[in-house]
Amino acid sequence: MTASGLTIAAIMGVMLLVFIFSGYYLFAALGGAAIISGLVFWGPNVFQTIYFSIFKYCKDYNLLAVPLFVLMGQLLNQSGVAGRLFDNLSVALGRQRGGMAVAATLIAILFAATTGIVGASVVSMGLLFTKPMLDAKYNKSLTAGVIIAGGTLGILIPPSIMLVFMGSAANVSVGKLFYGAMTPGVLLGAAYIVYVKVISIVKKDYAPPMPDEVLSRYSKKQIAWGIIVNVLPVAIVIFSVLGAIWLGWCPATEAAALGVAASFLIALCTHSINKEVIRKTLVESIKLTSMVYAVSAFGNLFVTVFMRLGCSSAVTSLFVNLPLGKWGLFALMMAVVFLLGFLMDWIAVCMITIPIFVPIATQVGFQAEYFLTMMAVIMQTAFLSPPMAASIFYFQGVAKDHITTAETIRGVWPFMGIQVVVFVLCVIFPQIVTWLPNMIIS
Repeated sequence: MTASGLTIAAIMGVMLLVFIFSGYYLFAALGGAAIISGLVFWGPNVFQTIYFSIFKYCKDYNLLAVPLFVLMGQLLNQSGVAGRLFDNLSVALGRQRGGMAVAATLIAILFAATTGIVGASVVSMGLLFTKPMLDAKYNKSLTAGVIIAGGTLGILIPPSIMLVFMGSAANVSVGKLFYGAMTPGVLLGAAYIVYVKVISIVKKDYAPPMPDEVLSRYSKKQIAWGIIVNVLPVAIVIFSVLGAIWLGWCPATEAAALGVAASFLIALCTHSINKEVIRKTLVESIKLTSMVYAVSAFGNLFVTVFMRLGCSSAVTSLFVNLPLGKWGLFALMMAVVFLLGFLMDWIAVCMITIPIFVPIATQVGFQAEYFLTMMAVIMQTAFLSPPMAASIFYFQGVAKDHITTAETIRGVWPFMGIQVVVFVLCVIFPQIVTWLPNMIIS
């Protein structure tokens, strides 16, 4: 059974990669590989599994948080809060070298928390920040690196759609994942800012200060008031969500609904909502939610067939019996996640690896929440790693007229190095991940 399971696992893996590189949509590749393998090795009963796997999966109550978090992020994004905040912070930090890049990083951290989807974050930040930073004579590679690295923080800064899926797939507390990923996410954001400040001092032409004639148009009172008006709404939304989970008032799903209500009230109070904003918010939310659900539902079908055919137990047995030890297995599993992050969307990576790797990790002595958080960190690194980094392609889609792919890749390398350093620190000092959830959630 073990050999048979490994053989089937290899066939399913190769089939999936062939479908992906043939240009099929990811949900179709996952579903096609699952159905064909099921028919060949299982028989017509695989069709019965489609209902129980796909439709029953979509009824998972925990996953209701996904469209709600997406809607929350789109409400804040479409209402123009990010653009106004960037203008105010850029002026407030404008006298400093690298001030605009620091402003972009801070806003990326805030709005990554409300978007939670890498593609949406990178595209939104790219549209908002690229031209103003280039107009301010910022280095093209630095501009690309700041925007892309900041946009990827959406998978670590709560509320993250990916963490919701991870919690659901592994049957662990989403709240613990939120708080476990928060410290590495904030640490990365702080490291990005330090790098920007250092590079702006070492290479003064990379990030020049704003001209005095621009800064003179704004009074200190105008700048302070603008920041307060635009920072507070986002902070209120984030803390209303996290605070509700922290205080034990409600789980992540109800907290997401609270976040939607807070976002709507803020948009209403700031006169940032109208029929067009509502239309764009709903359309973009439906698009993103449909994409996420399609990939995850067919990913679950793939996993179900994979497990039904004995592949999961065979692969688990293979990994556990390898003479690598606890940390050797950890390194191997992280390497697999990293490589898959080159080729697939994070949803597919999670759906394929979590059912196999989390039991292995817990069996050898890792906390599930810690292991899942480290998976999120290493996937974020994969999103930045050339030549297959998804975030680079997202950015080039909106910035190709201003910044070449080669310039973008040069800008990404330093931030990738920072992510590797933070990942290693979280390995050496696991308390970076575990202290906050252990303190807040018993």
